[in-house]
Amino acid sequence: MSSFVTGRTGSLEPWEEEYARGLSPLLASLSHGQRLMILFSIGLVTAIEVSNRLSINVLLPDLQGNVAGSSDQVSWVIILYNLGFLCSLAVSYWMTRVLGARRHLFLSIALYASGAFGCFLSAHSLGSLLVSRAIMGFGGGAFLVRTVILLKLMFPGKARVAALSWLYVELYCFAVAYPTAMGWISDTLRWNYAFLLDFPFLAIGSFLIWKYLPPGFFFLRSEKSYVDAWGAGLLIAALGSMQIALSRGERDLWFQSPFISAFLVVALVCFAGFLWWDWRADNPAPVLHLRTLWRQAPLRASLAITTVVGAMLGAGLFVLPQYLRNVQDYSAAQTGGFVSAYTAGLGIGMLLGLRYALPRLGGPKMVALGACMMCAACINFIYIWTPSTPTWLLALSTFLQGFSMGQLLLGASSISTSQATVFEQNDVSTSYFFVRQLGNTFGVTAATVLFDRRQTLHSARLVDVANRLDPTTQSTLAQYSTLIARNGGASSDPSLGAVQIFQSNVITQSRLLAYIDIYFGLAVLSVAVLCLILLTRPQTAPVSVQPIFPES
Repeated sequence: MSSFVTGRTGSLEPWEEEYARGLSPLLASLSHGQRLMILFSIGLVTAIEVSNRLSINVLLPDLQGNVAGSSDQVSWVIILYNLGFLCSLAVSYWMTRVLGARRHLFLSIALYASGAFGCFLSAHSLGSLLVSRAIMGFGGGAFLVRTVILLKLMFPGKARVAALSWLYVELYCFAVAYPTAMGWISDTLRWNYAFLLDFPFLAIGSFLIWKYLPPGFFFLRSEKSYVDAWGAGLLIAALGSMQIALSRGERDLWFQSPFISAFLVVALVCFAGFLWWDWRADNPAPVLHLRTLWRQAPLRASLAITTVVGAMLGAGLFVLPQYLRNVQDYSAAQTGGFVSAYTAGLGIGMLLGLRYALPRLGGPKMVALGACMMCAACINFIYIWTPSTPTWLLALSTFLQGFSMGQLLLGASSISTSQATVFEQNDVSTSYFFVRQLGNTFGVTAATVLFDRRQTLHSARLVDVANRLDPTTQSTLAQYSTLIARNGGASSDPSLGAVQIFQSNVITQSRLLAYIDIYFGLAVLSVAVLCLILLTRPQTAPVSVQPIFPES
């Protein structure tokens, strides 16, 4: 074992010894060029999944109208994808060990493509759309984590930074172009046609994976493959029940509803059962290897930080397109351009941080820097957001928000995974992405609940203030009536039209105030991340890790 890691004390579990013994032979046979082509191949399908996941928010207003759903119902388009993503993460390591990396990727691509085609066929059916999104999420959940793990295994030492930089370039080239492209397709054809954009790239990626990723197993395959069905089932049941309770709690008055209370109890019982089952010493193949993860002090310290960062990422990306479509009245293609500015900032921030800031500051200081920048970006939005904010100012602010989030994500990832040894890369990386995506799901749910609550409050206050006795209201209605009488024609009703225009303005203003409240909450979460950094004081000192194969 000393040929893999130095400085590690304590006995290893049987699965760890098996992992270390069987890891290097296949990887050692790969040339540097083969490793780069493998990285490009799996990076391509990963780029499609990441880009689609970032861009779906652009389509939500159009989607909501076509399927006749409420904002709460449409939020499940993202939530169910995230739940499928989480379930896929939970079983991805087992599937790789049983099927092999190449077969697992092909199966994931097939599931993702099936879900995407189901979304294309669900132009007017919310039920089939949600089922398709769950399937799509289960397929897409394997791409990013398997890509990151294979990159860390194929490129040790200094070569890893260069390989990770090229992966970022590949990912964010697609992520910048995709939102605008999907928005243009939605404006020109219909929103469901945007899902067809994935298929040419999935086909190319599948061919390259078949050609360059060698068949077989990167790990020594046991004669008997264990399936932790109980662990996976308990975890999925806990996540599903908790998500239903949180999403419906506000509308059903929380504990006043037996339905919500029952789901919360099921979630708590199933999660407690999962913790007990996964922690058992006689469990040969636990879902998350909690015993191993608990030995990772940086990962323990960063769990809360990663969850909050994931929530900020999900909530911010959910709210920004809603504001642009519902308050500013931009088209889907124009909104996609703003999301492209966000992803450009995200990619540039991560590249610059990886190359220059992270080596000098370390993970905790990177998170602190990102939290300060994110807090400033959110406060900036609070002060500039109006129904007529200039386009250039919105684009610049969106870019800066993405840049700030890049620092946060890079710092949180460094804290969580930088000290993981070779045979711990799978569990540590999987757990990091699992916790981040869980936070992302909770962030979207919280944003949806907060939006409904705050919009109702602001609407009531605006209507209460704008009563018939208010002279400003009377003057405004008179101006609207005069405008309609002058331009509306003989059949128009100036009084009724004035009231409808006034009502529309109240709805727009209440939405704007609700979105501002959500960004105020994101600013508070940024401060909370700073406090967590100070309280946990995570350390990211480098671990001496030797290459697992000779350099080619």
